[in-house]
Amino acid sequence: MPTARELTHDAQLGLALRAGDAGADRPISWVHSSELDDPTPFLSGGELLLITGIALPADDEGRAAYVGRLAAAGLSGLGFGIQLGHDTIPESLLAAAEAAALPVLEVPHRTPFIEIGKTVSQSLADDRSAEARRFETARTALTTAAMHGEDLGGVIGRLAVDLACWAMLLEPDGTVAHAQPADAAERVGDLAPDLDRLRTVRPPSSIGLSACGDHVAAHSLGGASTLAGFLVVGRARPFCPTDHHITHAASSLLSIALTRTRSAADVRLRTTALKLLLTGHRTAFDELAGPLGLRLPAPPVVVLAGSGHSSTLVDSTGSPDLLTGQLDGRLIAVASAAQQLPSARHLGVSAPIGWDGLPGAYRQATQALAEATRRGAAVVRFDDLGVGLLRDVADEEVVGRAEAVLRPLDEHDAQQRGELVRSLRAWIAHHGHWDPAAAELGIHRHTLRYRMSKVAALLDCDLDSPDVRAQLWLAIRLVS
Repeated sequence: MPTARELTHDAQLGLALRAGDAGADRPISWVHSSELDDPTPFLSGGELLLITGIALPADDEGRAAYVGRLAAAGLSGLGFGIQLGHDTIPESLLAAAEAAALPVLEVPHRTPFIEIGKTVSQSLADDRSAEARRFETARTALTTAAMHGEDLGGVIGRLAVDLACWAMLLEPDGTVAHAQPADAAERVGDLAPDLDRLRTVRPPSSIGLSACGDHVAAHSLGGASTLAGFLVVGRARPFCPTDHHITHAASSLLSIALTRTRSAADVRLRTTALKLLLTGHRTAFDELAGPLGLRLPAPPVVVLAGSGHSSTLVDSTGSPDLLTGQLDGRLIAVASAAQQLPSARHLGVSAPIGWDGLPGAYRQATQALAEATRRGAAVVRFDDLGVGLLRDVADEEVVGRAEAVLRPLDEHDAQQRGELVRSLRAWIAHHGHWDPAAAELGIHRHTLRYRMSKVAALLDCDLDSPDVRAQLWLAIRLVS
């Protein structure tokens, strides 16, 4: 913002500072003209008031009272136009203004008041543009530091430079994660009560305070349900609005980064725990589950396989006992067999089992999911697949034989990017009917006929034989 002193440097205006040098550096927020004996009800503070003095009290006491009212209203200056009501500015007014540290500018007759208003208005506009550019530059630098830095210390360092302040990133318990400069960490103890206040409010939130002789702003970081830490900045002089905007931008970046990092880490740990449980390593799971706060539902349990994210299942059931993770591109969960099934586009559900049966239940759930996806069904239970006999014979040796039967097709598909196995499955599922099988595959029936002739050639078999079809169907189901 412009000041009374800066306006005297404009030669075109020709203003002279006649009193109140001590207050000449106060910022001017606007220009107003009024000849009222008491214009203060119409002022908000920070203005430069322009008068000609035509209604100025004639006595020294009245003039002193007039200046006192202006000073009490927080004006940043008084512009007095001479050679209109007065040839010079009355000495009693200058004396009162000097005592009140109210800057008085002498305005020559040649300078219209409107020119002063235009100059101040343009200066304010230039300041706003400069502050907007400063904010964008700082925001870009902070974003770059957050995206490309090895850790969030780069954001704290950048913020300290942009605001010429000290800055700290604190853990949720108040431990210093990053401080710039390093000795800023010594202030943490004095901030403890204020951090406690922030902890009572859902993040993100902020408070302004005075601590260690500095003006301080403290921001809680994170989302509505999780406190991820604190950002604290401080310096001897007050922060301006642009400083606060920059600090808010930094707190938003830090909140996103911290929430994303901790959410990703939590997902990885939960997935690791789930893998241990599904592969039969119960002891190792228990060691990891405690620190993560994981709780297992009481058996019997089911394994769920679906599409989406673990938060989708948790949100749709509201159960804290739903153990979820991402395995092999699928959403996998272990839940109580009595629990309401969560929402998912496609969901496969294993048979109810005890803890010892989890590895097999995992395979059941993925098979049920594959069938749900094929059918376009929302939920498919393994017990409804009608494959009880397959479960009984599907040991490793039998599955290995089934894989050997289909290996020529798998190798062809891998080398030629073909879909012989998928086409064979659809054709047998539709009892050898070409049109519905081709429709399911999204191909022409002649293309399907060609693929089946290729299958017959690779396997050296007669697909018209019911025995051959039964054996191939069994092999496909065992492998899947």
